[in-house]
Amino acid sequence: MTGRRVAARVATTLGVLALAAGATTTLARVLPGVPGVAPDTWVMVTSFTDAGALAYLVAVLGLLGGVLLRRNRLRLVAVGLALGLSAVHLAWLVPGYVADDRPAGGPGELRVLAQNMLYGGADPGALLQAAQDVDVLVLTEATEPARQALEAAGVRERFPFEAGSGALPRTGASGTHLYSRYPVRSDGPLDAALGDQHWRADLQVPGMGSVTVVAVHPQRPVRGGSGWAGEQEQVRLALPRTRTVVAGDFNAVDSHPSLRRLLGDGFRDSDDLVGAGWNPTYPAQGRVPPLIAIDHVLVSDDLTATAFRTVEVPGTDHRGVVAVVAARG
Repeated sequence: MTGRRVAARVATTLGVLALAAGATTTLARVLPGVPGVAPDTWVMVTSFTDAGALAYLVAVLGLLGGVLLRRNRLRLVAVGLALGLSAVHLAWLVPGYVADDRPAGGPGELRVLAQNMLYGGADPGALLQAAQDVDVLVLTEATEPARQALEAAGVRERFPFEAGSGALPRTGASGTHLYSRYPVRSDGPLDAALGDQHWRADLQVPGMGSVTVVAVHPQRPVRGGSGWAGEQEQVRLALPRTRTVVAGDFNAVDSHPSLRRLLGDGFRDSDDLVGAGWNPTYPAQGRVPPLIAIDHVLVSDDLTATAFRTVEVPGTDHRGVVAVVAARG
């Protein structure tokens, strides 16, 4: 076997494997499940849909290399298939890099930071530094020791108002808490059936009037994924539909059916509105960079976002997400 033929086979094999990986992410986007695959496994596969674009790039390069080294009909068909599926995938991704024509109206704005604290382990000083120019701090996986540490670090100097259940857990991931620069007119669980993990606060914001901020943190897709799907749907149905900001660790990416249904209700992701593109937030510890975007700031149809960024806080495995929200013009 000649060296050219060997190189063609290697390039083609690499391309086919990458094509299979990319096609799997495409199927995960369009199919709610497949026979023989556990629902929670399929949910996890769907989490990596955005990475399918990279798989298709490798597939096209590998298959083109194989064609250039040794052309045959099957390789040409594979190249065409890879290009076609790449186009489908790009049609999903490219709009996120184009700012939406949704201008702000009115003088007021609300700057929101949502941060998962990893069982309360986020560094309080670094967290307050990241929050120095925001108006609302939404904390998930908050604990009572973490709240006490924030109080000792001076959180009240920036945020004199708070919302959340009276007693945060001392450990674990179920605690949710909000701090605000602006008065909290009322607050309580989003839905009593969901417990204290999803909390709403009605704020009086200068220049905007009444705005509802909802902190959310649905469970992870484990043990079959049915609990995850059910909770995602409960949250969707319980959310107010006007003048509402929904922020937190959704444990879902834009490709998951649950989040797509929420976006179909009129909510929009802040990073999409400003054309910020793909902003993965988890996992944010260790040598591997974040791979999936599960932390979001969504706004209802009568609001818009004018800026978006992520922040890194030591002691937690999530990047925080910051959005500037305004009334829609």
